[in-house]
Amino acid sequence: MRVRSALGRITLTTALALAGTAGTAAAGAPAHADAAPPPTITDDQGRTLILHGLNTASSAKGDSGLPWIDRDDVVREAREMGTDSVRYLILWRNIEPKPGQYDDAYLDEVAKRVAWYREKGMHVILDMHQDIYGPDACKGAGDGAPAWATITDGLPCTPQDPWVLTYLQPAILRAYDNFWNNTGKHPELMQRYTAMWQHVAKRFAKDPAVLGYDLMNEPFGGTRQFGFFEGPILTPFYQRIVDAIRKVDRDNWVFVEPEALGSNEGAESSIAPVEDPRPGTPRIVLAPHFYPGGVDLGGAYSGATKLLIQAQFALWKRNMPAAARRLNAPMWLGEVGGMGQDAPGAADFTGDWLSMADDLGIGWSYWSNDPGSTGVTDGKGNPTLFTKLLARPYARAIAGTPVKMSYSSPTLTVSWRNKAGVSGPTEIWFPSTPKVTSTDPAGKWRTAWDASRHVLSVWADPNTASHTVTVTQ
Repeated sequence: MRVRSALGRITLTTALALAGTAGTAAAGAPAHADAAPPPTITDDQGRTLILHGLNTASSAKGDSGLPWIDRDDVVREAREMGTDSVRYLILWRNIEPKPGQYDDAYLDEVAKRVAWYREKGMHVILDMHQDIYGPDACKGAGDGAPAWATITDGLPCTPQDPWVLTYLQPAILRAYDNFWNNTGKHPELMQRYTAMWQHVAKRFAKDPAVLGYDLMNEPFGGTRQFGFFEGPILTPFYQRIVDAIRKVDRDNWVFVEPEALGSNEGAESSIAPVEDPRPGTPRIVLAPHFYPGGVDLGGAYSGATKLLIQAQFALWKRNMPAAARRLNAPMWLGEVGGMGQDAPGAADFTGDWLSMADDLGIGWSYWSNDPGSTGVTDGKGNPTLFTKLLARPYARAIAGTPVKMSYSSPTLTVSWRNKAGVSGPTEIWFPSTPKVTSTDPAGKWRTAWDASRHVLSVWADPNTASHTVTVTQ
């Protein structure tokens, strides 16, 4: 849910409160947890995965439901930016154009593009995207739900500026209320959404590139918000989808997002734990977004605004890991960015959230790869400011329990501890031929450099409990 200004976000929150539809942020909210780190996303070798990637793409919100990219774009992204993952947008309206009738030709087109990422060894998270419910809820706004699942009861809607205020239009609120069955009239809508996800998971369960499924982009509760939405409505909704997916896919990760309103700026979330019925270690991931008011889509990261945004950094860094610990789930930053390259402080803001992600030991997916001032290429295909900033050295797979990862140009430092059952090397993406040192005893560790992928593999001394590797130019 990207906002054009802090005023837009504040206006939305205030309007909900005045309408009597918003609960307090504390309703059902947890007490602060201790500082123990949450679990991590792992691969089949047990290594911790740090996912760096792009959202692909806003252009998929069009009629075809497909992004603008071709195979060469994926190749270039992996080569120039070192991305190891993608948050790939798919749309309910394209998957299920009629109730219970699935467009498998559309999913075949998605699978063709997923194969491009598979060729580059990248992980794909399929994101069921929606904004402002769907294109039929308010003409000229929204994406996601099909027309048959858009029930506004004839209420009016006029697109607003900033666009986020469109969420308060009567038709939009009613469409969400009917979907969440707040009206008590349409339980079939969540049922159909759940069955649709099961169909998608069955289609991609065996695709080695698909790491997991992001169940709903930026959920919005209609006339029920915060603790009155996340605990009693959103969490059981996620649970039903997870249960359905596990009947056809026992292994892929499932990504659940908190309510966007508030959480995007660092407010506490009251989302409750989602149980994973798969045998063994649960594979549920908390996937919040970060869009601080005042910086998003044309804002600035300077002066008094910067101080406000830094306060939101502190809140997000406290509250989102606390929610992940409460869920006993790994965390992944599913969307972040949205600032134009010419906006004051764009480089500093990007550097600060990248450092925050490193400090938390989490991966991220930048919004987005669409050409333009906020993307990684401009309208002429030239790299933007963000291309260089996001091409950040990092450990993409860590053979143990991560302790610390920090980057200060031109040096990357990675520390980890041994963990039982982990195999394979630690893999580090670095943009140039590296110089490597380790705290392991001389002769007890080794490296290999893949110049074509810019990937450094490090085999640590198995008899040393903790390892720190320093990589520099």
